[in-house]
Amino acid sequence: MTDYNIPGEANPDQLGILSSLGDYNSAWLAVGAKLVVPVPAGSCVDDTLVQRITEGCRTGGADAVLVMAIGSETASRTWRLIAPDIAASELVEFGPPLLLASSDRQGAILFPRPGYVLVAGTAGFLKGAVPEGVDGGRARFGRYVRTAAKRWPELKEISQSFPPRHIAWARAREIPAGTGAARQVNLMQAFTAGTISGADFARSWLDARRTSQNNGERLRDPLLTALDQIFSLLEDYSIDPALKDPDDLSDEELMDAVRKTMERTDGF
Repeated sequence: MTDYNIPGEANPDQLGILSSLGDYNSAWLAVGAKLVVPVPAGSCVDDTLVQRITEGCRTGGADAVLVMAIGSETASRTWRLIAPDIAASELVEFGPPLLLASSDRQGAILFPRPGYVLVAGTAGFLKGAVPEGVDGGRARFGRYVRTAAKRWPELKEISQSFPPRHIAWARAREIPAGTGAARQVNLMQAFTAGTISGADFARSWLDARRTSQNNGERLRDPLLTALDQIFSLLEDYSIDPALKDPDDLSDEELMDAVRKTMERTDGF
């Protein structure tokens, strides 16, 4: 694993990622519509934190991580992301305040003080760095704050600054129009009413599911379980009749199973 200096980039604010106050630069966040997710952390870098930055680089397309001790007079250092990936043991000398950034500047993890980090980046970077999703990560941090507030009381203010964008919906009637989840429900209703074919339902429903996930929409039971069951049903259904196996669900069997799932779920 190669370690080398980057001339002229000793200070993290020179990267354009941080402001003069030591928080994220609003201009940097605006490019690529970057979002920020607070994440629990301890008093130093650990394997979980290293995994977040390396996975963010992998999904975002960056080939290296910049590791910068904020306020340090030493030059920045970079580690190439080659197998095996960065180990936390290589970064244990670093503690907050610390900035970990992808080499393409598409994502970063700011570790300002013990107790939390702020993960920021484009959708591609966050897909790897925050696999639980933006809203899932923010909601998880809110739960963490309630247990860690005595040790780190400032966490409550951090959580309030980054609330989930979407409420977790439990029933179909709670879902706002225009969302991916609303489209999934509408397609289920149309299919069981016989107004669209099984193939059209399957193709469109899977597309709506991807939209819902990309939007960071959050579901909870009983709706979450119901839509997961529909996804499982579609794994046993072939959209292309030419590729249909003898054990695959027919259109009639799929319709019946979708109808039963809707009947079992309160709120449809």
